[in-house]
Formats: sequence, C-alpha cells, structure tokens
Amino acid sequence: MTESVARLKVLSIVGVGRSGTTVLASILGEIDGFASVGELRWLWVQGVAQQRPCGCGEPPSQCPVWSPVITQALSAAGKDQPPWNARQIIASQQELARKPNVQRVLRSANGGQEDWAPLQMMRAVTGAAVRAFADVTGARVVVDTSKRPQDAALFAALDGVEHYVLHIVRDPRAVVHSWRRAKSFSVAGEKRTMGTRRLPSTVWRWITNSVSAEILRSQLPQSRWLHMRYEDFAQRPRVAVDEILTLLGDLGDPPFTNAHTVMLHPNHIVAGNPSRFTTGSVEIRADEGWRDHMPRRDQWLVELATLPLMLRYRYANPRLFQESMPRRR
Repeated sequence: MTESVARLKVLSIVGVGRSGTTVLASILGEIDGFASVGELRWLWVQGVAQQRPCGCGEPPSQCPVWSPVITQALSAAGKDQPPWNARQIIASQQELARKPNVQRVLRSANGGQEDWAPLQMMRAVTGAAVRAFADVTGARVVVDTSKRPQDAALFAALDGVEHYVLHIVRDPRAVVHSWRRAKSFSVAGEKRTMGTRRLPSTVWRWITNSVSAEILRSQLPQSRWLHMRYEDFAQRPRVAVDEILTLLGDLGDPPFTNAHTVMLHPNHIVAGNPSRFTTGSVEIRADEGWRDHMPRRDQWLVELATLPLMLRYRYANPRLFQESMPRRR
C-alpha cells in the first residue's frame, strides 16, 4: 500500500436529490486538496455508456481526468484477468440495487460478504476509480455524492481508505415540491431538462433513503458520521462547511466571499444535479417556496407518510401536527 493511498479520505454525502448535495460538493471541491467526484455510481451508465458531459463540459472519454480514471477502473480485475467492461459493471450494480439485496449491501459496510461476486466487483471497481481520481486530481480528500446509503457502504469497506459519511436531510415537503419542478440547464450551448417526480415516488424515496441511512449508521464508527439538515446548511453555509472540515480533521479554506456567497470554478463532477455546471459567484439560500405554493392537502399527505422520521429530524411537532389534521364535518 502506498503512502498516498493510506492517507486518502473519502466523504460520502448521503441523502435524497434536491437536498443541496451537489452545490455542497462543489463548495468542498474548491478547497485545496479536495476534489468532488460527483455521483460516482452513475459513471458507467451516464458517463461511459451514454457519454453525458462531465462538469467540465467534455464527455468522459475526452475528459483529461475521467478518461484515465475509467481505463484504470476497468483494469481492476487484476493483472492476470481480462479487463472488465461497462456492461459487466452495470449488471453488478443492478444486482446490488435489487430490493432484496440492499440491506445485505448496507450490512457489508464493515467489510463482510467477501464471497458475493457482484459486491467484490463493485468494491474493486469503486476502489480503483476513486484512487485513480485522487491520483489524477492530486486530491487527499475525495467527495462522493452518490447519495444512496448502499453506495456509501462500498466506500466504507475499502482497504486503505479513511471513510466518512455526511447524512444530509431536507424537509420532505420541500423535497416533494422541488421535484415537481423541472430544472433546465445548458451544456455546450445545448439546452437540457432534468425531469420531475410525482408525490408518492418522492415520498417513498425520501423514506427508504432515510431508513437505509440509519441502518448504515449502525454499521459505522460514530466519529466518522455527521448528520446535517439542508435548512441549517442554507442558513449558515460557512458554519456547516466548517463542521464538515472538523469531521474530516482537515483544515481547509472554503471559497466563501462572504457568509452566504461562494466563488465556483469548472469542475470534474461526473454526474449529478445540473447545478454542477454553475460557475462564478453563487449565493447560498434556502428555497422555501413550498410553504406558499404547495397545496395544504399535499403537505398533510407528506406529513402523514413521513411523520416518524420528520419527528426524528426535527421537522414536526406532534401537537401541531394533530391540530393541523383535516377535521371531519
């Protein structure tokens, strides 16, 4: 094991989409010695198979960072074995993502399940990719925003990687409202749109992600875990970033120009929210539009479905919830 590998730190950001994970990763990626990989789990489908652009605007096959990273990751099978291909890797990803297998992956975070071939492949590929990315970018800390707890479990089991988890949650009502609105963005002059989701689908994803995160948390050292609410990050972003740096035991200089504004540059985030293409001066502020524009009936449905977790994450008061319930006439 080389000295550089032994010191490599990986921060997995766990949570649901539309929770500020991409902009947070972009901020962390601006710190000297840090690099944001983006949603590494999408490298093989969106990056290799579909050639969707990296945060730098180039397809991965032409990106000066991702082209060599992909080559090294495909060779992770070993010197005496033929290189893997994207189809094999995607098949293993799909096997691990099957509902009956998710808990098994989560509980493998401590390094178990060594005899499970799809898991062995994904650990090898993930480890090779993140180490190659660190080598190419010169990073001592790599930030991954794959968001699914089972993807963080892969990093947790890697040898020679000092792994940390940031679990970021957002009010489920705000998440539902955000996913109802399409996001448009431009890459190389081409306009694209990020799709929407319906209320039941978004609520289900929020619940399953939260429950899976709690399972993962039980498998990992508490000193390597930080829970954070999106609303707290948006209200005091500089303080939130300092908390993350404290977790990592790393003194860095975040790109804040004032308490709520950062300066972002082009990056090599391979997949994620369209905000990864945003550069220049960016103000961090909470999007609370759901409070005025989300129908009260929909708010109540979300509250009813997610109440136990809303209470756990301080998004609900039991007495106020009971008072707000629709009354029979």
